[in-house]
Amino acid sequence: MMKSRYNIAIYILVIFLSLSAGFQQSPCQTNSTVYKIQIASSTRQIPTEQIQRELSVNDLVTVHFLNKRYKYCVGSYASFEEAQKNLANVPVRGAFVVRIPGSAAQELIGDARPKTTEKISTISPNQAIQPATIEEYKTEKVFALQLAASRVFIDPKTFTSKFSLTEEVRYFQKDGWYKYVIGRFATADEAARRMSQLSFPVFVTSYVEKTPVKKAPPKVQETQEKDDTTKASADTVPPEFDTIRPNLPKGDLKELYNLKIKEADNAYNQLQNLNLARKYYREATLLDPDKNYPKDQIIEIDRQLASKQTRPIYKNINTAVFATIGFILVMVIVLIITLILRTRRQKLSRQKQKLREEYQDSITEYLFNEGTGQPENLREADSQRKKQILIDEIMQLYANLSGEISNKLRELYLDLGLDNESVQKTKSPQWHVRAKGFRELAQMNIQTVNDQIELCLNSTNDILRMEAQLAMVRLNFEEPFSFLNKLEQPFTSWEQLHVYEMIQRYQIAVPEFSFWLSSRNETIVVFAIRMIRAFKQDNAFAMLIPFLKHENYEIREETYMTLGDLGNPQALSLLQERFGYESQPGRLQILRAIGKIPDESNVEFLRGVLEPSSELRLEAADALARIESFGVKGIETILKRSDEDLQAVARHILDNKIHR
Repeated sequence: MMKSRYNIAIYILVIFLSLSAGFQQSPCQTNSTVYKIQIASSTRQIPTEQIQRELSVNDLVTVHFLNKRYKYCVGSYASFEEAQKNLANVPVRGAFVVRIPGSAAQELIGDARPKTTEKISTISPNQAIQPATIEEYKTEKVFALQLAASRVFIDPKTFTSKFSLTEEVRYFQKDGWYKYVIGRFATADEAARRMSQLSFPVFVTSYVEKTPVKKAPPKVQETQEKDDTTKASADTVPPEFDTIRPNLPKGDLKELYNLKIKEADNAYNQLQNLNLARKYYREATLLDPDKNYPKDQIIEIDRQLASKQTRPIYKNINTAVFATIGFILVMVIVLIITLILRTRRQKLSRQKQKLREEYQDSITEYLFNEGTGQPENLREADSQRKKQILIDEIMQLYANLSGEISNKLRELYLDLGLDNESVQKTKSPQWHVRAKGFRELAQMNIQTVNDQIELCLNSTNDILRMEAQLAMVRLNFEEPFSFLNKLEQPFTSWEQLHVYEMIQRYQIAVPEFSFWLSSRNETIVVFAIRMIRAFKQDNAFAMLIPFLKHENYEIREETYMTLGDLGNPQALSLLQERFGYESQPGRLQILRAIGKIPDESNVEFLRGVLEPSSELRLEAADALARIESFGVKGIETILKRSDEDLQAVARHILDNKIHR
């Protein structure tokens, strides 16, 4: 058992190590930092396809939500130098390298916030925000020839090369599809004429096209509202950015600003010194408060610093790892508790065995050595556990002893005050403890709690009820069976058997059981009829006659069996009369009862049962064989004259008759 528990613990540990290795290798749990090239940002999420289209970017565009802004980037590089080398390949003016921490490196797939189709601005951190032209759109319906449609974006150049086209391939989105078209026609007929000139399958489609119309900004507006995608919202800018610019020439300010940005980027990306980088970025904001880049970096640094300072270590552990560790801890605790309990149980068992052997020797020496006083070690049994072991040993010996030695053992039980222990058990709320107390007091003939025992005669607990019945038979010396008058619960066959066995073992005086034939409890009536049969109480014959017609078949069956065992010939006519009213099992019991009272008056009745083909032939033939006037000669006559089935019955009876 111990070996199997250790094997289970080792198996759980292997599973835990496997799970831990799996969690460490999971790509979802990586905390590595990547460097990307930022081409745009916005406070609201914009489809990456729109970014690609409006900025003419063919590379994959990813979006990351940082500092309450959506950052649109291309590329992914392990180091700042590698990203800086590829910056020249990005066809977006003002693009710059950004560091994406591991917690935000996963691409943002969707967002619950509403999307917008606003124009994207790409503001360089080294470029001041200039007043933009105000754009308006006019819409018109355009007809075109559709080449293909796809759920995912495909570079239009793919279709140009596939169909060897010289004209521009455009696309638009509708109902979740990217639809790729060529041509621009005012009417469907014009589109159809063009379609007939092509050698590959296309069809005519239409869509609404927006054409931007630019207007010059008002000259009087010096503080024009900036585009939402490039301005820094008030709730994302720390109060410390609201500072006064140093009073320096414009050229010196720009040069100093670029120097601070370079120092800050180096501290952030190379040295990874967040506090130093924050200091340089803050100094850069003092030089040019209109720049968004240093402000965004300061917000990101503050977020990382707050995360390091306030995030508890346990929050960095995966939930599944927590669950695994918790499960293993529980298993280890359970294993430890099991081992402790088993060790304690083995220790108690050894102590109990040692005490039993010690008490057996002391009691035996006390009983069989004259002049020996009560052993001292028996009086030192002060704990409840020791007293119970002593009581068990005394009870075991008392059940196998008699005469003067048993009386001496009973005196020892009383002198040690063990009867008080048994009395206390009868008051316990636990039924098995009370039952044990009843048994001990009954065995030692202690009558002090008879009233308490009587209260349990009708207990719903079968074992407690039976122990109370047996105790009352032993302890009520004058009327041992008076408990039958108070019994309301069914007196089961198992309980009846125990009472009968106690009568035989302890030579208890047998009362006239016919007294309980009038009981309202039918199970007690059955018990009384059985005891009349067991103790051959012939004087109860007349009182049994009314039960031949009782509605309870069990009572009728016991009555048939009892009348047969009593052997009174007066019962024959009564049994023969009831034969026609009984079912097959009842008739079988009547024939067996008649067979126990062999008499000449039975011959004709039994012949009548024997002649028809029925399952009762064997019992009828057996009853006939018991009658001396019929005997063996009658059986031989059956062998000569009857059918084959009856002859087989006769042979069976004849064989039994010969061997008797």
